[in-house]
Amino acid sequence: MKLGSFYFHYLQWMPLPSVASFKQDLTGKHVIVTGSNVGLGLEAARHLARMNPAKLILGCRDLEKAEVAKESIVKSTGCKTIECWKLDQADFSSVSAFADRFETEVGTLDLLIANAGVSMPGGYVKTVDGWETVLQVNHLSTALLSIRLLPSFSKTTVSPPFPRLVIVSSDVHYWVYELPEAQTPKILELLGSEEHCTQPGIMAKRYGVSKLMNVFFTRSLAEHIPKTSALTVNAVNPGLCHSELTRNRKNPTLKFTIWKMVNARSTEVGSRTLLHAALSKDMQGLSGKFTNACALAEESDLVLSPEGKTMQDRIWEETKEILEKVDPKVKAILGEYLV
Repeated sequence: MKLGSFYFHYLQWMPLPSVASFKQDLTGKHVIVTGSNVGLGLEAARHLARMNPAKLILGCRDLEKAEVAKESIVKSTGCKTIECWKLDQADFSSVSAFADRFETEVGTLDLLIANAGVSMPGGYVKTVDGWETVLQVNHLSTALLSIRLLPSFSKTTVSPPFPRLVIVSSDVHYWVYELPEAQTPKILELLGSEEHCTQPGIMAKRYGVSKLMNVFFTRSLAEHIPKTSALTVNAVNPGLCHSELTRNRKNPTLKFTIWKMVNARSTEVGSRTLLHAALSKDMQGLSGKFTNACALAEESDLVLSPEGKTMQDRIWEETKEILEKVDPKVKAILGEYLV
């Protein structure tokens, strides 16, 4: 579906249910929220902290900012089980180290909200691993973390609605009407190359493309999770929010500023969409889905097309190949926990 202006505004202004309508008792549950020192992740973690989790881990790139966020959450909720862990998704080794630590120190995982993401409309920036930053942070490292934590999901005691994996995507994937890079033998390799990314117009579309990758990955992962597993994975659109996502936009126009001021949700309201996908009973047993405004929604025409399915399958195989090279544990996990 093409998301028209009227439909966009309708969804943005539609009232969202309160967290109380899908609140859960998290006693004994282990929860991770990435990108949780600011914005949607912070407000989602704040809501979860009120539900008595056994352990709530804030996975953040900047630990000083994470500690400030933790203090804010503790002050407003009284939760004593919050920990701040280093997680820099622009560095594959940091993602692997996070997963190794979790496996050693905690072991069982009930809920992961993979919220960490960046938007860099200013241009191409290379990570320490040699990839374009938005592609690595938003897609490759989200996929790496999700795969590396599959063993911990499998070890938890099944207690509906858990275990759940929530990947934060976006409705901007609707605006990716085609993916010319799919005409080449290696889609992700081209998307991550400096030569390609420095061509006119490429980086302006990169955030939307990365959110398309989130939808593709969610659908592929769901397809490969064994039917005997209780784990579900879904992608969620939080909508336009007053968050830190646009912090890298240089000199925003007055038109953009006013448009955002009029249309954006608060981060607290936006965070309810994450909590809905993570906790609500109406999502029980559903996997590989996309939610918008706290309800199931149809993915883009491209995703649902035969061409989109071919792209999705190719990107799944390419993603696996890349991650198997950067983390030696990935191949064994894929073989043991997926079909």
